[in-house]
Amino acid sequence: MEVYGLLASGYGDWPIIKQIAWLLGQVMNGIFNVLSKIGIENIGVCIIIFTIIIYTLMIPLTIKQQKFSKLSSVMQPELQKIQKKYKDKKDQASVQKMQEETQLVYQKYGVSPTGSCVQLLIQFPVLMALWQVIYKIPGYVGSVKNVFTGLVDQITSVSGYTDLIQSFITDNKMTRVQLALDNGKATSNSVIDFLYALSPSQWKDLASMDQFKGFADTINTTSAEISKMQNFCGLNIADQPLNYIKAAF
Repeated sequence: MEVYGLLASGYGDWPIIKQIAWLLGQVMNGIFNVLSKIGIENIGVCIIIFTIIIYTLMIPLTIKQQKFSKLSSVMQPELQKIQKKYKDKKDQASVQKMQEETQLVYQKYGVSPTGSCVQLLIQFPVLMALWQVIYKIPGYVGSVKNVFTGLVDQITSVSGYTDLIQSFITDNKMTRVQLALDNGKATSNSVIDFLYALSPSQWKDLASMDQFKGFADTINTTSAEISKMQNFCGLNIADQPLNYIKAAF
């Protein structure tokens, strides 16, 4: 499967995040395929299971982070005492002595001065990649991408389709959608991202556009198919994606 979701993000093409997102995307695709085999093709359920798995794997880091935070509050009085002791001593011997005493405090409590930073450095790219995968589902889940391919072929055959879509994005304030251009035309993959982000009411507006009326039936059929995947407990994740994702987290 071609993974394209990384290309439409401001941070998705960063080397480390790109690799992690690819790996997480494989997990997301696997979950969706497993659910499909038992008759559940629902993106909302897939996202919830996906986030639970990823956050479960990150529990050890979270525990270490919490442990470090608690120990930091305990160590702080001792560290402040050392800093006060050497406050007015700037010579090399005093500075070295201060560093040694500070290190002894960290050793006493069994933590590293850089422990918290290391944990955050590990968590940050994982969380960014997680966000990338959730927002660009069609870029990682082949079954979802396939829903749009027929419609995309018809849209991209319309003269000036890039300007039409860009105007639609602007008029509807679809701030999370950015078209990737190739020779001045929106790529098929970015059109898929656009379609995936449409709410039910926006699908209707798209079908009513004069330039697309010739294949309005295809638009409506695609809308109905993706809506089945996006509906979860009476909500459509395309309507309020941020709130839904926060709830899943």
